[in-house]
Amino acid sequence: MRILALIYFFFGSAATMATSQPPRAISMDVEETADAVTVVLNGHSDSDQEVSYELVIEGRSTSRHKGRTKLIAGQNAILSTMRMSAAEPWCIKASVTEADGTSYEYAKGSCT
Repeated sequence: MRILALIYFFFGSAATMATSQPPRAISMDVEETADAVTVVLNGHSDSDQEVSYELVIEGRSTSRHKGRTKLIAGQNAILSTMRMSAAEPWCIKASVTEADGTSYEYAKGSCT
């Protein structure tokens, strides 16, 4: 019985840790229609913090948007909106660095 409890504790804790990521200050939303792809970077933080980001969209051409901004706790902010043709294979990547040094990336389209 003790072994079963230890196995449950170990695997149950590992599953909980694997699924509970800290909240991210920036999210990326991508919407594809028949003729266009739209990407929006949204900011929302539980604390005031400065974030930096780079958004790159590739298709027929390449567009970039780099920015740095201060997010105010509890307030939503649209940081960037970009649109491109959906006719070609496309790739959208966003790189984010938060004030505490946490870095992460998002990728959608043919680059994933």
